[in-house]
Order: sequence, then structure tokens, then C-alpha cells
Amino acid sequence: MGPRQRDNAKALAKRDDAAKAITPFEAASATMQQRGERHLGRMANIVEKTVPHVEAMEPGAILDRVDDVERLDKVARRTFGISETGLPADQVMINIAILGQ
Repeated sequence: MGPRQRDNAKALAKRDDAAKAITPFEAASATMQQRGERHLGRMANIVEKTVPHVEAMEPGAILDRVDDVERLDKVARRTFGISETGLPADQVMINIAILGQ
């Protein structure tokens, strides 16, 4: 390989390395997405732990705490991407990994 070919190969390798580098915005965006996914996983865990407790309550006790039950339902719907109609919300992706925890 001659000096010119070697220089061309080095320039090409540098260009490939630069193309692989991520911008600070991309790094921050990825970090925020990871934090959001962790938060959703934690909220899903809370909902999963809390709903059986509510189901075990006597009907009168549930009615006495209906505002709390309604709030739990709202959190669950938002966390699992379910609209008020019970159908999947528009443009919401449910992370299957979160549901598998």
C-alpha cells in the first residue's frame, strides 16, 4: 500500500468514526428515555402491587376510598397506555419489557 492509499484509508476511518459519534443532544435524549422507561416500570410495579389490595377490600371500603381508586385507575391507564374508553391510547407504545417485570 502506497502513502496515498494509506492517507486515504486513514481519512476514511476518521470519517467513519465521526459518523458513529453521537451528539450531546442524542446522549441527553437517550438518558431521558432510559429514565422515563425506569419510571414507567416503577409505576407499573406500584399499580401491580396495589390493585390486588383494592380487590381484597370490602365493597363499602372501596366506595369509601373511591377517589383513591379512581386516581390509581388514572395512573394505571397512563402507565399502560390505555385510554378512557379502555382501548389502547392513540400513539402510545407499551414497552413489553416493562409488562414482563
